[in-house]
Amino acid sequence: MSTVLDLPTEVYNFLSLPAPQSLLIRGPPGTGKSTLAIGLLENFRGRKFLISGRVGGPELRREFPWMTQNGNIQLIDTVGTAGRLKNSARAIASLRNLISEPDVSKDLEGLWLPEQIQDAWARTDPTNPSMVVIDSWDALIERYLGPRTDEGGLPDRPELERLLLDRMTAGPIFLILVLERTEQTQLDYLVNAVLETTSGGQSGRPERWLQLRKLRGTRIDSPAYPFTLEGSRFQCIGPMPTRVLDRNLRPEAEPDKVPGMIWPGCSDFASAFGRLRVGRVTLLEKDYSVANEAMALLVEPIAGHVVKSGGRVVNVLAPDISPAEVLKMYREVLSADEILKQVRFLLTTQTGEVPEGMGKTVFPSPFSEGQRGQTGKPEITQFLQEPGRAGSPNLCLVWVSALRAMAVERGMDYGPAMLPGLVSMGLSGLGVHAIFLGPEDDAIIHSLRAIAATRVRLRESAGRVFVWGEQPITPSFVLTPGEDPSGKPYKLLRIV
Repeated sequence: MSTVLDLPTEVYNFLSLPAPQSLLIRGPPGTGKSTLAIGLLENFRGRKFLISGRVGGPELRREFPWMTQNGNIQLIDTVGTAGRLKNSARAIASLRNLISEPDVSKDLEGLWLPEQIQDAWARTDPTNPSMVVIDSWDALIERYLGPRTDEGGLPDRPELERLLLDRMTAGPIFLILVLERTEQTQLDYLVNAVLETTSGGQSGRPERWLQLRKLRGTRIDSPAYPFTLEGSRFQCIGPMPTRVLDRNLRPEAEPDKVPGMIWPGCSDFASAFGRLRVGRVTLLEKDYSVANEAMALLVEPIAGHVVKSGGRVVNVLAPDISPAEVLKMYREVLSADEILKQVRFLLTTQTGEVPEGMGKTVFPSPFSEGQRGQTGKPEITQFLQEPGRAGSPNLCLVWVSALRAMAVERGMDYGPAMLPGLVSMGLSGLGVHAIFLGPEDDAIIHSLRAIAATRVRLRESAGRVFVWGEQPITPSFVLTPGEDPSGKPYKLLRIV
């Protein structure tokens, strides 16, 4: 199942609780509170009311054009209305004079609330759940209270908030309050749930996060969710599944062939970073917290496309990556005989065993007697130079940790001083694109940046993998597994 969600699972669970319930959304301006509130309305089953004090109805519909398609969201526009607390006080005083009952204060308490809230309250169904969103409560209540005076007998904001929660949650109502502030108020303690939106940035690229501060009656498994407002819709991202490589990683079909370029196996990668130029280098640079499985999720569709197109792939595997795991992907697109012709592995002594019958895919061990001190280059060069399907490019996938293990085991120097020259010579005339994968602070990765045509960074935070381009420069994306086995092998959800 895809990890891209309209709302966090915990919020869905909270909305399934019996009404009445109250929820507070708070955060600085521009952090996505309104889009989240409308997303809550869209996913609610029942009557839906939006009391908008932030922008007027026409502007709101322009900002969220899809909202007009959902005809059961009833908009109550408060922008430009002239209702004031003093007007309510005069109306209540008049009613007290007209009603002969000795104690009418309790019955008239609801009239202290702004008329737009009374309007929404009157439209709710006492027998069926309704959701009422007030966006924003700050704008509505400050305008309603008007200038501060010393006039006695009028409720202040805290009193009106207690009255609001008492009245609006007396029936089967989900009340959502949007606040343009980050500090805690009495509402944090009075409501049943608190969500906070924040925005920040890494490497100059914006990120948005939803913090689940409180959800009474609901277990919180993931307290923070990154989200995007792409298309004026709220979409959040759940944690990356632990076994992403158990999924089908067949490459997405190439829409058109471009001479001298390799299709990356996924349209999201192509849109974000472009295709891969033959004879050049791509660097996938990760923080140490990013699992190798996340890196492999990006590169395996590239390798799958190359071999499916008739090209050849050399895999220089990290010591902790099993050849059996990688061969699963190749078996999705090639027969066993084709794998023996088109796929090769260069392994360290620490790498796992190759499955039975696939031994011919491994280059002669450079650590065996008679091979020690050789680089393995002649075997690799011969393999890549052998004729394949006409016009089919080749690929080398190289994990930097494998180079370091080989340097120790073979007494060779794959250090930063000599590697760029070796790579440039190795790519010349072979119709090969090389992808190097490793930590962003590794000296070998640093040395290759001067010859790299594409640089992609990966960073892990709260169980999510953020991806962005340093070359070309791109916004941040969140890496998520593909939803449809016959479509994209993964998705890059852009953060806006």
